[in-house]
Amino acid sequence: MINTPLVSVIIPNYNHSLFLKQRVESVLNQTHQNFELIILDDFSCDKSKEIIEQYRNNPKVSHIVYNQENSGSVFKQWIKGIELSAGEYVWIAESDDYASEIFLQKTLSALKSNELLGMTFTRSNKVNVNGEPIKNTSKEKENSFGRLSDFDNVIQKENAPLFLVSQMVILNASSVLFRKAQLLKLDLNELSQFRNTGDRFTYLGIALNSRILYLPEPLNYMRLHDNNTTKKNLENGNIHRDRLRVVNYYFEQLSVSEHKKELGKFYKTNYFFFINYCTYPENLKLLVNIKRIKEISTIFYLLVRFYIFLFVKKKINARAFRSVYYRFLLIQK
Repeated sequence: MINTPLVSVIIPNYNHSLFLKQRVESVLNQTHQNFELIILDDFSCDKSKEIIEQYRNNPKVSHIVYNQENSGSVFKQWIKGIELSAGEYVWIAESDDYASEIFLQKTLSALKSNELLGMTFTRSNKVNVNGEPIKNTSKEKENSFGRLSDFDNVIQKENAPLFLVSQMVILNASSVLFRKAQLLKLDLNELSQFRNTGDRFTYLGIALNSRILYLPEPLNYMRLHDNNTTKKNLENGNIHRDRLRVVNYYFEQLSVSEHKKELGKFYKTNYFFFINYCTYPENLKLLVNIKRIKEISTIFYLLVRFYIFLFVKKKINARAFRSVYYRFLLIQK
């Protein structure tokens, strides 16, 4: 292994034995070779260990760590990998994805050329369980990248709410190369509390302290399958609660008065959170930070209007509507 690797590649794995070999090989076959590979397994119950052990003596592999129990959060694995890393740059290569052989070469060149950049990300190709391309039918994402090009493909504090809050242009964490110094500026204890959307928390934190560059080349392959964690948490609604937690954490730094439009859109697009959770008092505590920000009141009125729309369209029943409506009024006092 190289004594002082420039890049630390972290593969956090949990039950992805079907995809793990392709993931590891796509890292080892990078044209840029100044890296170490850290493999972390979160107590998998499939054949992941058999595959991981095949790389035990590979000179690029600096650490293999098996958890004795499941951590419950991939972001705890992120933190463990960051703490073990020796490189100046960090690539968190999720175990069910894979990459073009020039991924590191291109992303590293971008970061090294501009000290103001805290991270860079590439376009992602969506593939199925067999690695076959999935046609992208969403015009909204393409429009988002079009708007991003108007900002020279750079995300920073001034436009972070547009690209990382009201929408999310970074489709996949595997498409990102981080500058480690920027990762260490984050509240890693807060990051460890997330089960979902810790990636959004990370991107926002970096955008508020530095800049993020988008490379439009499709150098990352994002695999969509039935065991995909994001898909499951979208279906059960948990992901919306964590998204709200992210925005709450960064509210003061986001200058709410300047970004009402983007934050309002965020709340509208995450209305499943309110349907699933806001009727329960213990979950409503997540909104506590909002009441301290005077300018945010317009968003609550927008939400109430949105709930009226849902009620009229019979998407929610009268009891749910009344409960949420009165709780919003209480928060406003």
